[in-house]
Amino acid sequence: MNQKTMDEETERERTLYHEAGHCVMAVVSGAWVERASVEPEEDGFHGLVDIRWPRDSNRIDQISVALAGPVAEMIIRSEPFHPGLIPEWAHDWKQAWALCRPGCPSDRECLRRIETIVAKLYQMLSQDRWWAAIAAVSDLLDAHDEIEHETIAYEVTSWLD
Repeated sequence: MNQKTMDEETERERTLYHEAGHCVMAVVSGAWVERASVEPEEDGFHGLVDIRWPRDSNRIDQISVALAGPVAEMIIRSEPFHPGLIPEWAHDWKQAWALCRPGCPSDRECLRRIETIVAKLYQMLSQDRWWAAIAAVSDLLDAHDEIEHETIAYEVTSWLD
């Protein structure tokens, strides 16, 4: 296998785990995952998770779902980056910030709250049963390129209930 192929496989694996992190946290938070997909693009792979939130969902759950993708990718890389500093995670960071900022008295407090959520997610998702759920969803995405709520929820409940 040449270096380019190995790099593509590594990037695909990171993207699969990233999207699986969003999916698992969404299901646990009571959201409906319309679909999750990973598709090749000219500059690598692009993942997408479409989520429908119930009316009574809270901001902490929504922030956790936004950050669960980067945290899963930190774990698979064994590198606990700050999610606000990785360009590929900018969309997730902006989403978490937009959800957090209205409820905070200052930018500094918003940053503190988000960093606390990231630390808690890292601890939680690193646990064997959580990581097994993420790996199972990642495997499904790898096999099918696109999956929907029922399939994701089955795997999540198999590992976390």
